[in-house]
Amino acid sequence: ESLDTYIQNTLSALYPPSEATAATVLWQLLSVAEKLYGGDGLRCLLDFLIPAKRALQHLQREARARYAGLLFLHEGWPLCIHEKVVVQLAPLRGVRLRPGDFYLQITVAAGRQRARLVLKRLSRLGQGSEEVIVPETMYGCVFTGEFLELVNGEQNGVPLQNCLLTSGSVVYRTPWNNVTDPVFVPTTGTNLPSCPSGPGPQQPPPDSASEAPAPAPTVASPAPQGG
Repeated sequence: ESLDTYIQNTLSALYPPSEATAATVLWQLLSVAEKLYGGDGLRCLLDFLIPAKRALQHLQREARARYAGLLFLHEGWPLCIHEKVVVQLAPLRGVRLRPGDFYLQITVAAGRQRARLVLKRLSRLGQGSEEVIVPETMYGCVFTGEFLELVNGEQNGVPLQNCLLTSGSVVYRTPWNNVTDPVFVPTTGTNLPSCPSGPGPQQPPPDSASEAPAPAPTVASPAPQGG
C-alpha cells in the first residue's frame, strides 16, 4: 500500500492535475514495470521512477527558468498540458509515426539508474523509430523552436514539426509551437519576458475559456490491457 501511494504521489506531482493525467501515466509506468522489470513494482520504483523523477524535475526547472514570477495556466507544463502528456514514460507502441512526427520520452538504461531524455522520430528507413539522446546541458532549450531547428539541421529528410501527445489511449499530433509557448494566468502589473529568438508566451483573452484549444486527435494506440 505504501509503495502504491508513493508511486501515485510521485506521478501526481510530476503530471498535475492528477485527475486528468493519472490514467495515462500510470498505465505507461505499469507497461514499463511489466516489460522491463517482470511486474516487480519495487524494482520499477528504484531503478526507473526515482531516476526518471530527478530527470523530469530537472527538465521542468530548466524549461521554466526564463518565466520566473509567472503563473502557468497548465501547472504541469512542459511535462504535460492539462490532460495531454508531453514527456512520455514509455514508448508509444502501435502508433505509426509519419514523416515530421516525433515525441519525447524518458528512458533509463538497464542497470545504470540514470534517466535520460530522448527524442523519437521515424527511422531513416521509414520503418519503426529511432532515438536522439538529449544531453542535460540542453534541457534549458528543449522547449523552444531553436531546439527543433538544431535537431533538423543534423538530419536529412522531412523536418520534424509535429509533436505527439497522449491522453489515455488517444494520441494527439500538434505543431511544436503549441507545446513550446506556455499559457499564463493574467495578473495585474505583470510584464512578460521578451524572447527575441521565438514567439513569446501567451495569455488567454479575458473572455475566453481557461484552457487552450486542443489539437485534433490522430491515430490511437492500442487500448491499455487490464484494469
